[in-house]
Amino acid sequence: MGDIEVIEYKEMDLSDSMLVVAFPTVGLISSIAGHFIIDQLKLDEIGTISSRYFTPATVIHNSLPSPPVRIYAGSKKCGPDGSCNQIAIIISEFMPPWNIIKPLVNNILEWSEKKGCKLILALEGTHAIIEGKWKEPQIYGVASTSTMKKILKEFKIEQTQEGMITGVTGVLLYEGVLKKRDVICLLAEAHASYPDSRAAGTLLEKLDKMLPEIKIDPKPLYKEAKEIEKKIRTFMEQSKPTAPSLAPIPSSMYG
Repeated sequence: MGDIEVIEYKEMDLSDSMLVVAFPTVGLISSIAGHFIIDQLKLDEIGTISSRYFTPATVIHNSLPSPPVRIYAGSKKCGPDGSCNQIAIIISEFMPPWNIIKPLVNNILEWSEKKGCKLILALEGTHAIIEGKWKEPQIYGVASTSTMKKILKEFKIEQTQEGMITGVTGVLLYEGVLKKRDVICLLAEAHASYPDSRAAGTLLEKLDKMLPEIKIDPKPLYKEAKEIEKKIRTFMEQSKPTAPSLAPIPSSMYG
């Protein structure tokens, strides 16, 4: 655990917030959706997760160099009934090495508990059933507790019955079960061969309904889908000459 450190640049009240975890996945939909939320809600970069095992690279956004794994948050949005919603996001464009995923997840869970986050939401992609043929992406869910299963039912999200989820999300889910932490994974069907902004938009529609006080309008994402996908392809190409080559990310398999 000493090789991984959560560093906060500024102290923020994250009590009762939803912590979104977005590491690369099928169709890069977690990265696309995460960036869209950060930009649309104008969230501030409030910290980082640092490790000597992370990819030695910097991410440049709005002319600001930032570390590979970043934490963002904004002020609470309160409704007329006094209820408040808030999103915090841990996001990265790089999948961490497999040997540190478990300690990384433990750090995320410990930090989120210390900050009083209400639940953790992991964004994931799953392979579209029919590759090469467009159809409306379906959204599925997996929950670590009975409370979170009720939320999936409330928002009419079909629960995955059989399958396997690898990486950060997979460990978050089973650690959530073991430690009785509220963790939800939302899976959107996506095309694995290219960044899928449309699938990310479908995922954001569900998230918008789950957080009524925070308006996340995915319409601009649909309109700018081709441009966003082009930018991500360019970013991936530019990163090849300056960063060590990464091992392929194993595909997640779902029933």
